[in-house]
Amino acid sequence: MTAEFGRQPWLIYGLFHTRDGYSKVVSNGDAIFTLIGFTGLYFVIGLLFLGLTGREIGKGPGHETTAIVDQREAVLV
Repeated sequence: MTAEFGRQPWLIYGLFHTRDGYSKVVSNGDAIFTLIGFTGLYFVIGLLFLGLTGREIGKGPGHETTAIVDQREAVLV
């Protein structure tokens, strides 16, 4: 019951049912338009992510600079 009440906090048990909780102002077209908009937005963000990730992978790892020390000069006194 806690999970169901958490999902629908605006509904009152026994007084205000799920079937009465929909908006009469928002049409089916508005809901579909919003769904398509969010899907398109996430699609574009996903493509951007894949493109940037692919570009970084294509560059490969960076060159590490290592100090080359002459063993004759590295003798500690």
